[in-house]
Amino acid sequence: MKDWYSLSDPEVLVEFGTRIRLARIEKNLTQQMLADRSGLNRSTIRDLENGHSVNLVSLIQLLRILELLERLDLLLPGSSQSPVLAKLQNERKRVKLSKK
Repeated sequence: MKDWYSLSDPEVLVEFGTRIRLARIEKNLTQQMLADRSGLNRSTIRDLENGHSVNLVSLIQLLRILELLERLDLLLPGSSQSPVLAKLQNERKRVKLSKK
């Protein structure tokens, strides 16, 4: 398992780009094919694969085409039902009465 915290932000971007490139190649897609399917410019895909920062929406589009969007559950799991969270959700909201 990679020690992500030991990497600088640019190193994380390079690793992320490498993994996107591998996923693209595994799907037998060229950068141009991925660009055509995602609606992005090929330069955006090239930049991401080379470790440059890209727009979050562009990343989501690529993950969707590469069929990796469900992996967001691993990155950011849904909230667990902690007792504190359950209590907060079940509490009644305070209602401010209008003055008439």
